[in-house]
Amino acid sequence: MKLLWTLILLGLTSAAPTKQIIQNTIGVTEYGDYIVNVTIGTPKQQFFVQLDIQNNGLFIQDKSCSGYFCSNHTFDSSKSSTYRFVFQNTSRSNNYTIGQDIVNLGLSPNLLPIPNTIFEQDATFYYGLTDGLLGLGLQNLGGLGLIGNNLPILVNAYNQGVVDQPIFTIYLRKNIQNGDVGVITYGGVDSTNCGSVIAYQPLANYENYIIEFSGISYGSYANSSTYTTIVDSTYDGIVGPPSVIESMAKIAGATPNQIQGQKGDYQIECDKKLPSFTFTIGGKQYTVDSNQQIGAKTVIRYMCVWRFYKNVEDGFWIFGGPFAQSYCNIYDPGNKRVGFALPKGQ
Repeated sequence: MKLLWTLILLGLTSAAPTKQIIQNTIGVTEYGDYIVNVTIGTPKQQFFVQLDIQNNGLFIQDKSCSGYFCSNHTFDSSKSSTYRFVFQNTSRSNNYTIGQDIVNLGLSPNLLPIPNTIFEQDATFYYGLTDGLLGLGLQNLGGLGLIGNNLPILVNAYNQGVVDQPIFTIYLRKNIQNGDVGVITYGGVDSTNCGSVIAYQPLANYENYIIEFSGISYGSYANSSTYTTIVDSTYDGIVGPPSVIESMAKIAGATPNQIQGQKGDYQIECDKKLPSFTFTIGGKQYTVDSNQQIGAKTVIRYMCVWRFYKNVEDGFWIFGGPFAQSYCNIYDPGNKRVGFALPKGQ
């Protein structure tokens, strides 16, 4: 049986392997982006890349990058004996190369090697505080889409016999302290931190992790409409239609954010007890309680971000961090479904 590979969302130090599960560390930027360590090539070149659930593919800044936005770590294909050139676009506004090489997830010596991985080397794209982006979604960005590389990275790993299942699980702790935000497991369900799977829900759209849900309830507010939502553990909040979010905000006592540059559409007292946000997926009821609805402190004393945001598209939702802190999110791109499980001890 192949090993499950687990990356702890912590600081940037290595951890000892455990039986049947190999653990490595990744970090979080000051803006809340989840960062995973990857190495590319032979010998290995190390990068810290942002996790992305809504897009597919690996994107790394190339050594040809020049300018203030270039990261400290750039990929040099001439230094890898296993690298293969695939394609190049040299336009001034979008300069990139498509290559193929061995990609390792994790920190040495505990690595998940995925041979024959297609990735994009960017010379002009800005990745903020990171060296690139690791997309675990279903739809390709940029040049990877142009060359028809639509294979999710874990499906590629599964097809080569690297993992038993093309599945990854994200477990987020309810109370984040000292940079410890949770665990991501590659190759199966996280049986260390997550209980039995409640249910799997088939995807409503194969271009993203989109599912249907219905039966919203929040205090005195109730709505029986059917909606679609992206399940995105790496997104900070829950996004919904303006009319629904505004109704919920009135019940919560959340006030509109009027401070320029401050995160969030609404703010709320940090210690306020809020109604549970409940809804139904596939006939099963799920709940996001008060603690997960209250985010970071604002510049106003005793006030915090209310983690519900208004979407510009009426009827469309994103279930992000508050939902992932309430239920382990199990992504199964091979079978085009998403599953949910209660964290252990809950």
